[in-house]
Amino acid sequence: MRKTAQLPKEKTAPLREAKAKLSRLTKQAKAGIRVVITSHGTPIADLVQHGTGAIPIRHLKRPGPLPMLIRLRGKGPSASELVLKDRAG
Repeated sequence: MRKTAQLPKEKTAPLREAKAKLSRLTKQAKAGIRVVITSHGTPIADLVQHGTGAIPIRHLKRPGPLPMLIRLRGKGPSASELVLKDRAG
């Protein structure tokens, strides 16, 4: 049985709230909660614990079909084929 990666906890905060409550949000980030800062509902920044990187785990190995076929320059497999091969193990 495969183990599934546990996604980090996440919270969304509008930019106005982030400005007013930065200390509280940084404490949450330090505790491992990713804070997505939004502007008019659109994500603009992630506040994460130092050293964890800016790419959420869920984007690295997202289940389901790929959105489109991406061709690389030259001969060989497409980027989509490479991702699918990597997912298969």
